[in-house]
Amino acid sequence: MMLSKFYVLLFVPFVLSSLGNDERCEFTDITEVFGFYGQNRYSYCPSLVKEDDGTVHMFFCGNPNPGIMVDNIYHIRINPDGTKTSAKSVLQPGPPGSWDDHHTCDPSVIAGEFRMGGQKYKYAMFFLTNKYGVYYNEIGVAFSNQLDADHWIKFPELLVTKTWVSEGDQPLGSRKSWGVGQPSAVSLDNKGKALLTYTIGDIEGTRIVWTRIDMSDMNAYSSTPTTTMITTGLRNINSTDDDVTCNADFATCPSEDMIVMVRPLRPHDTQYPSFINTSLEVNCMKLSEFLASTGKWTSMLRITPVETNFPRNHNAGIERDIYGRISSWKTPVVYFTVSKAAPDVNASTDQCAEWTYHIYKGVLTNRPCFSRVDK
Repeated sequence: MMLSKFYVLLFVPFVLSSLGNDERCEFTDITEVFGFYGQNRYSYCPSLVKEDDGTVHMFFCGNPNPGIMVDNIYHIRINPDGTKTSAKSVLQPGPPGSWDDHHTCDPSVIAGEFRMGGQKYKYAMFFLTNKYGVYYNEIGVAFSNQLDADHWIKFPELLVTKTWVSEGDQPLGSRKSWGVGQPSAVSLDNKGKALLTYTIGDIEGTRIVWTRIDMSDMNAYSSTPTTTMITTGLRNINSTDDDVTCNADFATCPSEDMIVMVRPLRPHDTQYPSFINTSLEVNCMKLSEFLASTGKWTSMLRITPVETNFPRNHNAGIERDIYGRISSWKTPVVYFTVSKAAPDVNASTDQCAEWTYHIYKGVLTNRPCFSRVDK
């Protein structure tokens, strides 16, 4: 799985700590959303699109065949009355030998006006992809005119390729470079332009970068040079040191010039599964400062085992409108993946932690912690 491959690269010892109660917002209404229970299957990496009528479309990673870790992207529709459609695979790996013949994962969906092959599309889905025979990941994009489509049409080429030019994997000490992936996109104009963020893991280190892209016509696709995301204000789980971050989801609130991010916290617990994080953090800053690389992130909330009663909390997404925006940046709804840990699970095939990856959600409540946001 892509998740396990990435987090092993960043393993460090773990000591539990968190913000004081007087500095925290509250995480309430924590509820279960979805899981493939009792099937040796996982569900994680949720990406959310909420329509005006309250319908939520959730895209996520799952494996179609019990016990076999091959990622497909799934969709369920959560109706305003709480009923849900059955999970269906809407994006799968390509045929053998293609650039995406192993995994398709980490979806991020936005609306706009996109053209590919003479056809107009309303929705774009960015995704991480991986092919057999190599370790690294890259990024693709697919299109549809319906959020609940049975199948999305892939752009036939990679959107973002690995950062090195040589063929094959890039050595990284005794390991190999992770590549590029974990995209998160926000529309810039309700049409073809978007802000695309993603993770890089290579010989230069681990970081999140962003770029402005134009997909109005995929025959003339363009992107600006990448900018490494500013990390000022991001602290590790002990609140003692600057944190290395990756695998984040973003939402913007343009009317109030804000951007919100949910990200994993380090270090990890040493107990199995040590390749996924125990806790998440929701951060915010001025959108204009984010784009100018001059701002400082403010911690709004930490989602820890104390709040969720699960030892692992990872791979989160923010509930957003069709363009990747939220109307209230102070009270985002966050979907996240949970997992059990040893001794309840172990590394054996039938008892591994991945089969306990299920999706939950909660909402941040509005408390005085927001006074800490720099205006």
